[in-house]
Amino acid sequence: MVVSMKEGEITDEVRVGLVARGQSIEEDSFRIIEQEVGNHGFSPDEWLIVRRVIHTTGDLEYAEIIKLSSHAVKVGIRALKGGASIFTDTRMVEVGLSPWRLEWFGNKVITPIRDPLSQQKAELWGTTRTAAAFRMVAEKLNGAIVAIGNAPTALIEVLRLIEEGLRPALIIGVPVGFVQAFESKELLANQEMVPYITTLSRKGGSAVAVAILHGLMECARSA
Repeated sequence: MVVSMKEGEITDEVRVGLVARGQSIEEDSFRIIEQEVGNHGFSPDEWLIVRRVIHTTGDLEYAEIIKLSSHAVKVGIRALKGGASIFTDTRMVEVGLSPWRLEWFGNKVITPIRDPLSQQKAELWGTTRTAAAFRMVAEKLNGAIVAIGNAPTALIEVLRLIEEGLRPALIIGVPVGFVQAFESKELLANQEMVPYITTLSRKGGSAVAVAILHGLMECARSA
């Protein structure tokens, strides 16, 4: 059957075929990941998240470096299904999250650094803009999900606020880089007051934070 199209036009038939092909590629990728990782100690929901990170990055090492605290996935699912907001450090995470997944439970994404006042506060407080931005919204973080993919200073600031009594529902702390990134994640993993998901390595980034959130959303939808 020949399908005629005007230049630049995509018919419904072609669109359905492209979606089906995309799903097939993803399923094939997941199967390869399963084979190459082999045995692991993750629960089914934890593995869904870890596998999605590996799929996003093409890096099997994430099966070794991701650390999830006890009940982190369970708490994250409950927060998402309850409509919790997601506070993140970069626009990259904000725009990377699928709008249709966010619509499942009405979760809003908030990037505090978008507030122009954060620069003034950073200069006043002698800290980075991202750290100042999170300090500005401290009270709103209670019961929310915090997702940090780039700024270790923001993660350190959130941990400082936790010591003062702040209680986010879950922290996804995966800042990437060579300065304070690994150290900030060690601090996160060494506290026991708030559930967390992190990467005990210099590796991480906005794409990893998005993959973890997407995995959590898929878990929440099927829970």
